[in-house]
Amino acid sequence: MNKTMTEVALLHLLFVCVLCLGATRAGAQELRLAAPAELADSGFLKHILPRFKFKHRIVVEPVGPQDSAEMALVADATHGTPVFARDDGQEYRLVIAAPGQGPDMFLDWLTSTPGKSAITSFPRGGPPAFITELPERVVVETVEITGDVVLGSRLALAHCGRCHVVDKRNRMGGIGSTPSFAAMRARPHWIDLFSAYWSQNPHPSFTEVIGVTDPFDETNVTHIAPVRITLDEIDAIVAFVETLKPLDLGRPVKSN
Repeated sequence: MNKTMTEVALLHLLFVCVLCLGATRAGAQELRLAAPAELADSGFLKHILPRFKFKHRIVVEPVGPQDSAEMALVADATHGTPVFARDDGQEYRLVIAAPGQGPDMFLDWLTSTPGKSAITSFPRGGPPAFITELPERVVVETVEITGDVVLGSRLALAHCGRCHVVDKRNRMGGIGSTPSFAAMRARPHWIDLFSAYWSQNPHPSFTEVIGVTDPFDETNVTHIAPVRITLDEIDAIVAFVETLKPLDLGRPVKSN
């Protein structure tokens, strides 16, 4: 009898240990997701989070946007990874505040085929409220031009006017095979073209950018008078070029 009671006690203790171990493991597999109220109120989170739990056995608890959480869904165009958008174009991104296997798995799932299917199947029986094929964002960088226009005008004529038509001051000069400043000004990336002109042939053979390129080898005679110029002077030339009217080159030539 005592032996039977001892065995029952041991089995009971083992059962309790298993429950405790299961609770510990379950706790380790819980994550919190901060999200805007509109996602929670619409029922969207209740729609997708159980599907992720079923797939990975990880419980994700939604909390308010100001609450502490390992992850957050934000309507922000600058932080996190884009995961879906409303049908009106509002984009949502996932920000991982506490990196780890669980948050990484959630992000991978959201961007996987099953995750996308879960997102686009909401609401049931109606047109999708969210899309997962997000348009690529085009980032337009603005460049601030601060060079001295007057200085740039003088330097352009002195250094560049030997080969290029700079403006009306040397409209009959230059070399016929070289494009004019107005023609180059019409190119989409003219700023890059002029800012780094010294790196494009044939300029390296006779141009020294002080503090950037190696000094001229005095034993190597160039076919044209060397140009020694600073980065500030190049900025001045760029500022001058910005004032020029781009030459209308017409439509690109098409060939059959």
